[in-house]
Amino acid sequence: MSSDLHSRAEASSRNEALQITIDAAEAAMRAMKLTKDPNEKVKHSTLFKQLLQEAEEIKFSKDWRATSVNAVTTNPQNRAIAVSELKEPQSTRVLPSSEKILLLKASYLNNVKFPPWTTPPAPHEFQLTDGGDLFTDAQELFLSDFQEDVLDDWKRPSEALPPPSWFPGDRTNLGPSMSFARKIDLVQDAATDCSVVASLCAGVARAERGHSKILRTVLYPYDNENNRPLMSNNGKYVVRLNFNGCYRRILIDDRLPVSNTGRVIHVVDRHNPGLLWPALIEKAYLKVQGGYDFPGSNSATDLWILTGWIPEQVFLQSDDLDPDHFWKRILNAFSIGDVLITMGTGKMTAKTERELGLAGEHDYAVLDLREVDGQRLLLIKNPWCEGTSWRGKTKQKSHVNAQPNADLAELSLIDFGENATPLESSRDLLNADDQLSPGTFWMDLDNVIQYFESIYLNWNPGLFTYRQDLHFSWDLSKANNELISSRGSSASLVRHPQFAVTAGGGGNVWVLLWRHFRNCIPSGATDQDIAEGRYTIDLQGHIALAAFTSRGRRLLLPEKQVEQGWFVDSPQTLLKLSDCKPGVVHTIVPLEQDLADAEHTFTLSIFSDIPVTLTEAGPRSRYSSTLSAAWTKDTAGGNAHSPTYPSNPQFVIVVPQRTSLCILLETRDEDLNVHVKLVHSKGQRVQAVRNRDIVFDSREYRKACCIAESPEVESGRYTVICSTFEANQLGDFSLTIESSQPTQVVQLPKEGAGRLKMELSVATFGGDCSKIAAPVVPKRLVNLYAIARQLDVASRRGASAGSLLRMSIESGRGPRRRIHIASNEGEYADCIGGVRTDDIDLSPEMLRRGESLWIVLDRMYTSTDAREERFAVELFLDQPDALACGVWRTWDD
Repeated sequence: MSSDLHSRAEASSRNEALQITIDAAEAAMRAMKLTKDPNEKVKHSTLFKQLLQEAEEIKFSKDWRATSVNAVTTNPQNRAIAVSELKEPQSTRVLPSSEKILLLKASYLNNVKFPPWTTPPAPHEFQLTDGGDLFTDAQELFLSDFQEDVLDDWKRPSEALPPPSWFPGDRTNLGPSMSFARKIDLVQDAATDCSVVASLCAGVARAERGHSKILRTVLYPYDNENNRPLMSNNGKYVVRLNFNGCYRRILIDDRLPVSNTGRVIHVVDRHNPGLLWPALIEKAYLKVQGGYDFPGSNSATDLWILTGWIPEQVFLQSDDLDPDHFWKRILNAFSIGDVLITMGTGKMTAKTERELGLAGEHDYAVLDLREVDGQRLLLIKNPWCEGTSWRGKTKQKSHVNAQPNADLAELSLIDFGENATPLESSRDLLNADDQLSPGTFWMDLDNVIQYFESIYLNWNPGLFTYRQDLHFSWDLSKANNELISSRGSSASLVRHPQFAVTAGGGGNVWVLLWRHFRNCIPSGATDQDIAEGRYTIDLQGHIALAAFTSRGRRLLLPEKQVEQGWFVDSPQTLLKLSDCKPGVVHTIVPLEQDLADAEHTFTLSIFSDIPVTLTEAGPRSRYSSTLSAAWTKDTAGGNAHSPTYPSNPQFVIVVPQRTSLCILLETRDEDLNVHVKLVHSKGQRVQAVRNRDIVFDSREYRKACCIAESPEVESGRYTVICSTFEANQLGDFSLTIESSQPTQVVQLPKEGAGRLKMELSVATFGGDCSKIAAPVVPKRLVNLYAIARQLDVASRRGASAGSLLRMSIESGRGPRRRIHIASNEGEYADCIGGVRTDDIDLSPEMLRRGESLWIVLDRMYTSTDAREERFAVELFLDQPDALACGVWRTWDD
């Protein structure tokens, strides 16, 4: 059939191309009637309908030649003919010494060194020397308790394959082989590595569809001439796997764990039980993971390690999923061999598993995709040896068969006749094929979306022309947390690695973050486990990637991202940037949730069809300084409407010249909602804040951290106020100041620091009283300032606002009245926050001149209802017993 299509592409006229297409359709119809294989019947029916459509396009299309050529390259059955093998791009970024050292350190895992891959091993490495022993790996792979119970021994392939329990009698002419005579059918049995076996099944299915074999770059020795692995003479094999930042060399021997029961511990081919190479690749992978007691992964991770194909996890329950677009995307790529597909289920009850024939939290391989009679079908394989098949029903979609053009109508009726049986083309007909292996079944996309949790796609890296790799560490250990910041969704990005990706032209950029494997001691490990080196791979936590447009500069808060991926518990996460504009710089930020408190290493890989530059993100500002402080029981004043707001920690910022200014406030406690404000104050503590005094602030209170910033601040001395939303919320925090010009930041002493506090009697306003005063008598020269705060604020919540208040120190009355100092430069202010005077010197000399001194409180009603109000007044003196104060009384000027 493919030769007919190629002839059509070479046709000299429209009529010739049309006739070739019609002849091909007739041949497909005849083949459909002759075959009894339901699988083949569906195949020929689909081709027949497609050829009818193409005949219509050739007849009426203006560019009939393009239609003929496209038929060759877009028909799924012919794409392999037209598509050549794509070459995997290599990173062109020159690694600094620090990154080379990081890769070398990442070579050590499970007490084994896995060095970076350099060149394929030489053939002599696999030769058995005269009188030499077969190679035996010094590293013993651990087994689970169950596997240990059924283990007979570790045996060479001649004794291990085919599995002895499958052929218990005479094993003459049986034995291991790298070749196969029947279709490969890989299964797992007594191992929990369904993701690994599903990955191998997906790779085998791709090769069986006629695409290039990925295996030739994975397992050595390899026969390039015959395109298959070779048996090693000395029992040594070398496997090339992709993890911890690069391709690495894994050395194994050929011994396999053999069971003393009917169970098989390693992967095995049901149709070719002597096939060796799958068990060797599995063993190499499990050596990296620590042993056959591997708890499982997901197939996207496994295929990334086995093949280097780019992993993508698609969450089927996401509202962003468009099934139609998704199907077209994977069908086109799958047909030309540029994507490997596996799937995973979520948690299921035992009852649901029995009803559906699916296993919960289990990985499946996708062997084929087809679209038949409007149904989008996937051929799915359960890798379990005794795995069940789906028992559900296909969701039928109503559809109407399009009628061909009248001139071609007779073609659609060829040999049917009035009594012809309509062709069944449903998923159920395909599943009736008795050639399907146990556990293999067709399922429509709608049911896949309903019953599976994720689809894993691994993309051919050869789809991209350019690649850049950057390797980095991220220290999340508590010992490295010298500064005070939280870790979580509300935390700042200050301690996050950040990178700048610059597109050299318009196009697509894929960003892959892959977390390096590191060992940790498993929970419940015994001293013996630790002594034996029985470690596990750290899989704790989730990672994600976010992209921002910030001109390649570092960011402080995870806000206004242009793209962000899902948080995943996989070691890899992919972020796709579509239609990047030339010269636009994206800042890429790794995100984490609940990673272990340790130093982690990662690799960031950029795949693109346009040139890109990958660097560390640049600093936001030239100058930066950080201070640590705390809200204590004396300084946790709450928000600006709290009467104790002025007691909050305050800092003076000295700005010698005009500068940009960014203030970041952070705390470890995510339960604290925080705020920062910059005010005009000549660098002194602020007692009350008026709107006109505010230079800028962080607006709303925010969990764990907040930012206040301005592109331009004039020279001067300013005060920063750091607050929590509620009063009496205690906690440590850090304050970071970033600026384009040098600045100085110092914490101001807390209210009353270095002073002696003198509490006056409660000042009470009667209902119709607006001014009260108390006499002050200095005994010697004393410096002081006064603070007045309203009492009973809590009881007034919900009532009308309190009065505006002014406090002053005065002498004389009437024409001789003199105001020495007043709060808020003599203006009334909101009394809820309290009012404060500046410092003033008082001395007995003032009294000797015949002047009496008074502290005066003057209120202005803010409602029509005058009420009784009480105030606490405190004096802060620079020396003891230097002042006397009388009782409060009504005051008239």
